[in-house]
Amino acid sequence: MLLQFPREPIATRDLRRDALERFRWRCRLPVLRNYGPEAGDLTIFVTACSDCGARTAKLATLDDIDPDTQLDGLISELRTRAGRARYGWRPRTCPACHAPDPEPISAVYARYMPEIEHDLHIELVFGRHRVVAVELHRVALDGAAVSLPRPSDPLAFQDAFGAPLGLRALWRAFLTRHVYDESMVVRAIEPGYVIGLRPFTDEPAEAEAMLAPFGPFIENLRAGAEGYRGWDAITFLYEREHEDIPVPFAESYHAWLGGYAAEIREGLIEPFVVADSDAFIDRLGEHAALYGLRVQRDSGEGALFVRVHGGHLDLRLNVGPIFFQILHQGLTFERGIVALFLRELRAMGEARKVPALVQGLLPTHQVRVVRGQFLELLDPAGERIAFADLVRLATHYDLDDPTGQAELTAELLARDPALANAPA
Repeated sequence: MLLQFPREPIATRDLRRDALERFRWRCRLPVLRNYGPEAGDLTIFVTACSDCGARTAKLATLDDIDPDTQLDGLISELRTRAGRARYGWRPRTCPACHAPDPEPISAVYARYMPEIEHDLHIELVFGRHRVVAVELHRVALDGAAVSLPRPSDPLAFQDAFGAPLGLRALWRAFLTRHVYDESMVVRAIEPGYVIGLRPFTDEPAEAEAMLAPFGPFIENLRAGAEGYRGWDAITFLYEREHEDIPVPFAESYHAWLGGYAAEIREGLIEPFVVADSDAFIDRLGEHAALYGLRVQRDSGEGALFVRVHGGHLDLRLNVGPIFFQILHQGLTFERGIVALFLRELRAMGEARKVPALVQGLLPTHQVRVVRGQFLELLDPAGERIAFADLVRLATHYDLDDPTGQAELTAELLARDPALANAPA
């Protein structure tokens, strides 16, 4: 009879599980509820000191890990950082008594998957100072957790978890699996976002036959699936060059599909994206709401303008270029908005606060907002003494600091005679 003994003592296992539960409920879930789709990666490292008996947990962020690293690479990176204290994650000493090299019990890395509103927890389990097991958990916003087997590749990860860990890695696996298929193949990424491939051929007639299902596929999407009406964006990756889509070379398919770049450029294979701009605007609105802003579409077919509202702020923006950059940079809507438009959202969120702030700083003056974009300041006599862009003021001065507020006030009170006759 073969007896299999547990790899960790019961007391150690209980400590590890208790630490995981405390991390989930006391640390991670509050962050997700406060920051939503912009929650950063968070970690905990649990140790036990043999000298003083203290059980401690070190909370930290790991914000320098490539977000497109596929699961095997991510786990390898975490194991490396957990193996030596010199990488800054593993504690060098016991926080309680400062004895060197406390015994590692476990380490947990959490990454939010905004596409499905779940958290991924990667738990490293230690035994005798080395990692002996890796466990994966999918955690909902209500704290419910499900353990998952380790997927074999990025496609299997999406199938198991419900969203890609990194879309560029998934693109690579998708092409590798289907490059020699006999017909067009597609894969849903998130609501309103589908990728596809016309497989390899150097015969024009065969390429046309492979794409024969494309028309019916688009018609089925537009029949009302997922509640989106348009599916108005159909773009092939090679169109970056042909349509002058403003995507830097280092962020284009040439970089993250390098092994297939020549075939894509020459039309031997045709990766494509089908997306619905309404779904993109929905995601944009979720991010904007974190900054007190509302977003609504303000254009028909053939354009993608939105109005951004917040307080007296009312801006009309063309987000079409951002939309297509996201598709051509191999990003999901959520990660694309964070990478390409987060700074602008934060600036507008600060800009909406400016009129009330100025009115509080200068209570004897009159503050008005002109055309939803400009601040107009009138002195007690009703004469205009300042006229400035709200977003510029919000980004030029630190509005939360008294020094910044004083500098803002000084600019607004520096009377410019030319303003008296300027158009409103």
